[in-house]
Amino acid sequence: MVVPLAVELVQSRLRNSFIGHRILSFDSVTSTMDVARQEAEKGALEGTVVVAECQTDARGRFGRQWISPEGGSLSLSVVLYPSIGKLQRLSIATSVAVIRSIRWITGLSPTLKWPNDVRLSGKKACGILVEAVIRGEVDGFAIVGVGINVNSQLSLYPAISSIATSLSHELGVIVSREDLMVAFLEEFGNIYSHPLPWTNVQREWEDALETLGKQVKVLWGESIEEGLAEAVDSEGNLLLRRNDGTKVALPGGEVTLQV
Repeated sequence: MVVPLAVELVQSRLRNSFIGHRILSFDSVTSTMDVARQEAEKGALEGTVVVAECQTDARGRFGRQWISPEGGSLSLSVVLYPSIGKLQRLSIATSVAVIRSIRWITGLSPTLKWPNDVRLSGKKACGILVEAVIRGEVDGFAIVGVGINVNSQLSLYPAISSIATSLSHELGVIVSREDLMVAFLEEFGNIYSHPLPWTNVQREWEDALETLGKQVKVLWGESIEEGLAEAVDSEGNLLLRRNDGTKVALPGGEVTLQV
């Protein structure tokens, strides 16, 4: 039996975050990203959240399909109107907010596969997607999408069961989606509204990266780079030492660890 997300309870518990002061809740949508974009196009209030029990055409990075089982995940998108500076930091800010909220609610210790795959026990537990529309220097918007496998029974999805996990699977008990949603919205709102000192947020993101110090293969479009993931720079780019000794800074791509 699917227990609907108690959105009114979530809103009543939000204290300091402007994110979530308006929440649009749906039983089913094609994608919360699509609905949030429609809201942004109409000038929705910044911090508007779109959440759905089920997504029939959810997507992740690079347009990949994201499985969003009914009632088992926390699937939401946030409408923002960030400055260029904040836009460049949205992926890192979202990653840190997710990690903090999972840690606080469950006691688990998530890690990150660069740039923003949140993992538990070496398997993906959360996907993050940031899409932006830029129109000049002051106009435009960004949509931040988060999909957390909270109580998903991933054994029902053989295509991903070997590479994905859920919070309840790791803990062995059901996890409150309401508690997790409140924690994430509060923490994300705090980081977005009060990003200073940003170095602390950046350091927390770097400390969570499991990619650094490993041999990796990075797919970006049709290009592939291989080498040692040495570090990340202030913008979150991966600093890779190629096998021939040369270095390259890579924007967010698809990473495969090389055994």
